[in-house]
Amino acid sequence: MKFYLLLILSLVSKCFLFSQKAFTYNDRLRGSINEWRLYDVRYYNLSLEFFPSKKMIAGTLKMDFTAVENQSKIQIDLFQQMKINAITLNNKNVKFKRSENATFVEASINKGSKYSMTVEYEGKPIQAKNAPWDGGFVWKEDIEGNTWAGVACEGIGASLWWPNKDHLSDEPDSMEMHFTVPSDLVAVSNGNLTGIKEQKNNTKTYSWKVTYPINNYNITVYIGKYEHLQDLYKANDSSELALDYYVLPNHKAVAATHFKQVHKVLRAFEHYFGKYPFWKDGYALVECPYLGMEHQSAIAYGNEFKGGYLGKGILEELDFDYIILHETAHEYFGNSVSCTDLGDMWIHESFATYMEALFVEYYYGKDAAQRYLLSQKSLIKNTEPIFGPYGVNYEPLTSDQYYKGSWMLHSLRNTIENDTLWFSILHEFYDNHKIKSANRDDFINLVNRRTKKDYTAFIHQYLRWETPPTLEYRIDKKADLTLVYYRWKCIETSFEMPIEFNLDGHEIKVKPTNEWKSTQFARNFKSITPSFSKRYYQAIEVSK
Repeated sequence: MKFYLLLILSLVSKCFLFSQKAFTYNDRLRGSINEWRLYDVRYYNLSLEFFPSKKMIAGTLKMDFTAVENQSKIQIDLFQQMKINAITLNNKNVKFKRSENATFVEASINKGSKYSMTVEYEGKPIQAKNAPWDGGFVWKEDIEGNTWAGVACEGIGASLWWPNKDHLSDEPDSMEMHFTVPSDLVAVSNGNLTGIKEQKNNTKTYSWKVTYPINNYNITVYIGKYEHLQDLYKANDSSELALDYYVLPNHKAVAATHFKQVHKVLRAFEHYFGKYPFWKDGYALVECPYLGMEHQSAIAYGNEFKGGYLGKGILEELDFDYIILHETAHEYFGNSVSCTDLGDMWIHESFATYMEALFVEYYYGKDAAQRYLLSQKSLIKNTEPIFGPYGVNYEPLTSDQYYKGSWMLHSLRNTIENDTLWFSILHEFYDNHKIKSANRDDFINLVNRRTKKDYTAFIHQYLRWETPPTLEYRIDKKADLTLVYYRWKCIETSFEMPIEFNLDGHEIKVKPTNEWKSTQFARNFKSITPSFSKRYYQAIEVSK
C-alpha cells in the first residue's frame, strides 16, 4: 500500500516547465489524485479468461479498499474500448458513468470504512504497435505456430486491460491473479504459482499470488507453450532464492546456459543494495514476444539469448545480457523503491541505468565502468527536463531520464569525491524506501544531510532544466605563461562542480563557480582542453 495525496500547488508550480505539452482532460483524470480518488486500495483479485483467436478477454476484478474521506462517487480506470457489464459494491449493484478512460461509480462511502468492489467486464484490449515502448497486448505465434502473447503497459497504464485505481501512489498490499487459457497453453504471471485447475471447456486456470506491494503496470500475463526451468541463487547469508525461467521449448537448452548470468547480476546488486527485495515471491524470467519489461518477480525477456542489446550496444569486452541486467536493476529501483507520480519516473530509470555501470564496476573495474558510461553519453538529448510535472499523465519524449539521469549520479559521485560516503548514501536511499516509495526531495534531502552540503542546485541543473551545466572558458597564452579563465553558465546560479583541464596530457583540477576565475601556469602549454570523463557538462571556449 503506497498512497499519498498530491497537492494541486505542486502541479501548478511545476507545469510551467512543460508549456510545450498540452495536457488533456483524460491526462488529468489519469494522473491526478482528485476528489474521487481519495481511497486506499489494499488488495486486488483479477480473474480473466483469454480467447486468443479473438484477441479478447472477459472476467472480473475485485478491489478491496478503505475510504480516506467521505465520497459520493469514486473513480476507477478502464480504457473505453473495454465494456463494463456490472459493478457491485459490498455485493450490491451500483450505478456508474464512463468518461474517457475513467469510470465514476455512484456510491456513498464513509471515511475509515472498508469496502469491496467487483467489476465484471470484457473486450479486446488495445494492441501494442511497438511494445514495450508503445503499450498494449502483443499477440503472436511461436516458431511452431502456437499462440504466444504478452502485455506491457508502463506509461500508458494498466487500465488498458484491467480496471483499477491507475495511479502510482496507490499500490495494493498484495494481489491474486487467475488466468484461464486453452489447455495446451500456459499462463505465467507475477509472484508464486498457487494452483492449476482443469476446466470443463478444454481450458486451464493458472492462479498466481503476489505477496508484496506492486505497481499496477507491473502486473502482467504471458501466454504460450512454455517449458519451465528452475534454479537457486544462494545469498551471502546462505539463504536460497527460487529462480524460475519460462521459455519456449526450442530455447530450453540455450536458456539453461544463458540465464546462469542471473547469479552474477544478483550478486553485484546484493553487494551494493542488499538481497533481492521480493524474496518470498521469487525471481523469474519469462520469454516474451517483445524486448523486455521489469514486471515485478516475472521479468519479460525478449533479448534472443544474446549479449548486449540484441547482440550489440555494449563495449566489446563485456559479455552480459542487457535486458537481464537492466530489468533486474528495476527490481530494486522501480519495483521496490517506487515513485508516487509519473513526474518522478527518473527514480526508476536513472538509478536502474546507473546500476548497470555499478555492475560493470563490480566485475570489470572502475575504468571499464567509466568507458561504459561514456558509451551512453551520445544518447543524451538535452531537449526536455527530467523532472516531470505532477498530477498529469506525463510521458517524456526522450530517454534522458535514463542516460542523463545516470550521468547526474555519476557526476555527483565524482563531485562528492568520497566513495565510502557515496555508496553509503545510495544504500541508505534504497534502504529507507525499499518496498515503499520515494520522490525527488527524498533524494535531495538525503544527499544534503549526509554530505553536509547543499546539492539542490546541482541536482536541479541536471534534472529540473533541459540545459546541462555549461562551462565557459578562455585561454591566454604568453611566451612563458598560460592563463586559463573559466566559469559556469547555468540556470541554477549557485551550481558548483569541480572539473579537470587536460594540459599536454596532465590533468589539473579547478573549481568553477558562476563568477569568472583564473588559474596561472608558468609555462606555455600546447594543448589545453576540459576533461569530460568523470562528469557530464558542455564546454564553450569564448574569446575575450
